[in-house]
Amino acid sequence: MQVLLIDNGSADETARVLPEFGKQLFGSAFTLIRNSENLGFARACNQGAATADAPLLFFLNNDTLVQPGWLAPLLAELRRDVRLGACGPLLLYPQSEQVQHLGIAFSPTLATEHLYANFPAAHRVVKARRRLQAITGAAFMVPRDLFNAAGRFHEGYINGSEDLELCAGISALGKTLAVVPQSRIVHLESQTPGRASYDRENAELLNQRCSGAFAPDLHRHARRDGFDLALTPWLELFICLPAEQERAMNADFAPGFSGNIGAGLELAPGLWWEGVQKEPLWRTGYELLAGFLEANGQYREASGVRLLQCNFFPLLPYFRALLQAASQAGNVELADQARQKLQFIVGQLEDVEILLDKGEKLKSWAMRANEPELAALYADWQEGLAGET
Repeated sequence: MQVLLIDNGSADETARVLPEFGKQLFGSAFTLIRNSENLGFARACNQGAATADAPLLFFLNNDTLVQPGWLAPLLAELRRDVRLGACGPLLLYPQSEQVQHLGIAFSPTLATEHLYANFPAAHRVVKARRRLQAITGAAFMVPRDLFNAAGRFHEGYINGSEDLELCAGISALGKTLAVVPQSRIVHLESQTPGRASYDRENAELLNQRCSGAFAPDLHRHARRDGFDLALTPWLELFICLPAEQERAMNADFAPGFSGNIGAGLELAPGLWWEGVQKEPLWRTGYELLAGFLEANGQYREASGVRLLQCNFFPLLPYFRALLQAASQAGNVELADQARQKLQFIVGQLEDVEILLDKGEKLKSWAMRANEPELAALYADWQEGLAGET
């Protein structure tokens, strides 16, 4: 094993401490490459890959905490599946058992999202094997020869989208990508200052260089895992429980619930919390929990529930409720985030003609792609918006 650490021009005690610390941990296996300035993610990763002698590379961000037994499952999966080109671990949020990264999914508009982010790591969909079009470069294992053949990390990006282009290159060579949930690493996520400052420029470059490389697949993951799909009024696709499963969750975890939160319902917040931990797409559970906490003045806890609610169900009333709870809790940062999202939503809804045109294009795409369920979803959205106007 080799341990190659690229110090990208750090300005604190890192440069002084690293040489001796690395040798104490890894002995002669440790190599430090010190850059006098921050050359960016792509160039630093490529530096390490060019220096490495091993046939297998593992790229690991500095904002990660590896967990016991993380390495063996990745190696085993590469040996098991000869078609697999690259893989990564299940990334978890710190001090939790919640998913941060299980793979990257693409919506019908080709917007990217982390598949099943904030799901409990024990959930059935997290454990399932699935083919992916892209995985994050934050923790990324790939054979060195394949890495070079796929073009390495393109150095035109600034801390974003390099991993997407690399995944496209690996797929173009006939190899697949996967996340191995038996391997677990905690990801503190976006600790580098200015991490998202170039998202727009990176997205434009990716579109120029990799147009047509990715296809919508969020709906396919949802369908395979037994979920339904829904649309926001501004055409954002999100995953939800089928109606019969929602009713079953209500019966099991909110007996007596009949659609009216205040009528004939036994107050059981512990049971409701257990329900959303078991099935994080149980929409009723968040409304019951948040309503109970807000009624008892527990706005800090309520804002946490509202944040999860908005994560899974990005709807206007929920963002308004999040803004109110965060404001009452004195959480200025979260309130500002909610306010910015509300401003974005209002902006999206202002021009009905643009929305209708976008909806028509998405429906036409779904019909051409032989996705009748999605086409029907967009048609229903068109009818609903036409009725409102």
